[in-house]
Formats: sequence, structure tokens, C-alpha cells
Amino acid sequence: KKDKSFFFFFIKNIENSLSKESTKQNLLSTYTLLAKFKSHIDFKELTPEFIFDFESFLFSSELQTNTVAKHMKHFKTFVNLAIDKGYLTLNDYPFRRYRIKTLKSKHTFLLPDELEKLEILELTGKKTKYQHSLEAFLFCCYTGLRYSDFTQLSEKNIVFIEKRPWIIFTTIKTGAEVRLPLALLFDGKGWKLLRKHQKHLNEFFRIKANSTVNKDLIRIGKLAGIQKHFSFHSARHTNATLLIYKGVNITTVQKLLGHRNVATTQIYSEVMATTIVNDLKKCSKGNR
Repeated sequence: KKDKSFFFFFIKNIENSLSKESTKQNLLSTYTLLAKFKSHIDFKELTPEFIFDFESFLFSSELQTNTVAKHMKHFKTFVNLAIDKGYLTLNDYPFRRYRIKTLKSKHTFLLPDELEKLEILELTGKKTKYQHSLEAFLFCCYTGLRYSDFTQLSEKNIVFIEKRPWIIFTTIKTGAEVRLPLALLFDGKGWKLLRKHQKHLNEFFRIKANSTVNKDLIRIGKLAGIQKHFSFHSARHTNATLLIYKGVNITTVQKLLGHRNVATTQIYSEVMATTIVNDLKKCSKGNR
């Protein structure tokens, strides 16, 4: 039965993979969705019809187009691997008529007034259950941290250089070392949040699963009167966009975000129209 089971093949190859743990978790999320769609899958069941039906299932689960594309890419990777290892033949290739659909990514970020709405939001009664997600999100708006980097931090990552607090860590995604001067970023708001949790810092960095936090943020956004749909990763986009808006040099933003290539950072310089207006105003003042 193991020889016929695509599920067994899928999970064993994840376990034996040399990929980073974060990559394995991504692959496991696709495995979980496949298992929800069908409790058991043999190789012979991998037909073109199966591929289209699974895609329909993903969309019916209210996943966004690019999220569906991500899971279909994972699925396709393991089908290709099955062909390479002789479990399927090229004649049986189920993705032959299927094209993975993607939309151009929109880098959702919060404007200064929207960020302020979250900063002044008071959560009382049953709504206090969202407090941890809110403060973690705000902290990442001030620091530009990814979810994966935030959750791997501990109090050991907080160091003092010339009596000023810094966060120093190595990013999960790129392996780059990042140094963040907490007292200088966004008027030290991130440092104020950490001081609030100084007696249990490690607990502050251990938040719910990313998908659960994103659901919390949908509710938080509505409570704050923000019409925009945003996720935890929007904190990173907010950080970069507002730093550039405030006039921080793009190569400095690159270092703060831990990007290896400045081209990756440049996408944020094109997002906010008011950045252009501010730059032109500065230019006009300089010519007077």
C-alpha cells in the first residue's frame, strides 16, 4: 500500500528533505489541505480531473489566488518528483492541461493615520484576547520583522550598545544578520512595547499560528475602523514604506530589512504617491 500511496510518498520526501524548517512547514500545509480534500490518494488517482477538482476545493476554502497558486506549485513539485522516481510515467502527467494562475502581488501597508488607529485602539472585555496579536503586529510595524523572525526571538537577542537597546538576529529566510536600533526606529515605540513585557519577553515572542493571528487582525482592523484588509506580513511592508516616506535612505532600509539585494527593497519606493510629493517639496525648498 505504501508503494501506491501518494500521501506516504509526499510525507516521506518532506521528512527526508534538506530544506529549511520553514520550507518544510509550508510543504506540510499543502499536505494538510490535500488530506482535507481526500483522506487517501493513490498515484493512479492523480489525473487531470483530480488537479482541477483540488484547485476548486482550495478556492472554495476561501484562499486567495496566489495562496492557491503556492499550494498547486507544491503539489506539482511532488508529482514531478514522483515521475523522476518512477512512480508515475510522463504519459500519466496530470498537470499537462493545467496552468497555475497568479495575480501580481500587492504590498498592502498601513498609512500613518491607519497605524495610529491601531496604536490608540483599546481592547476591553472579551476583545482583550486580541491584545497579544495587536501588540506583536505593531512591534513588527516598528521593526520590519517577518513572522518567522519575530517568533524565533528571545531576550538573548536584545543587546545594549553604548547604553542603547538593539535587536540583533539572523533571519530565517535569507540567513542575513540584522541589527535594529530600537530607540531610533519610529521614536522608540518598539522598545516601549518590549519594556511593557520585560518580565516575560520570551512569552511575548511566542504568538499564535500565523493564520490564526491573521484572523485576529481582520477583527482588529474592523474594531479600529480600518477598511483595508491586512495580514501580519503587512507590518513589514508598513515598516519599509513609512521609513522611505520619512526620507530614510533606501540602502539603510535594505540593511534594516535584511535584504541581500537593494532591488528587493526598491519596490517600496514606488508604492506611496505621497513620497513623490514630499521629495518634490524638498526639492522646491532647496531651490528657493
